[in-house]
Amino acid sequence: MEAKDFLSDRFNGCTKSLFKSFLVLVEDLHADNEIAFAKLRRSLPEHKDLINQANSFDNEKMQYIRKKILDLGNESIRSSENDLEKFTVKFNFK
Repeated sequence: MEAKDFLSDRFNGCTKSLFKSFLVLVEDLHADNEIAFAKLRRSLPEHKDLINQANSFDNEKMQYIRKKILDLGNESIRSSENDLEKFTVKFNFK
């Protein structure tokens, strides 16, 4: 494997891991939000429609945020690939 390819694979792997962690955190927040709003709906069933309207972190918003995180991760990887193309990378093992 070429040194540049090795470096690229390592960097991209770290970037992917970071953005996957962001996704996990956002999914956890969404799940907590869903639990909280479910409790409200059970406690105030007569206001279910109003409660649903107040929930700004619904499934549609979750999908939007998820897509943004993935887009940012992919853009970061593309940017690092472009930057790496500007260099010659060699490893000297002793």
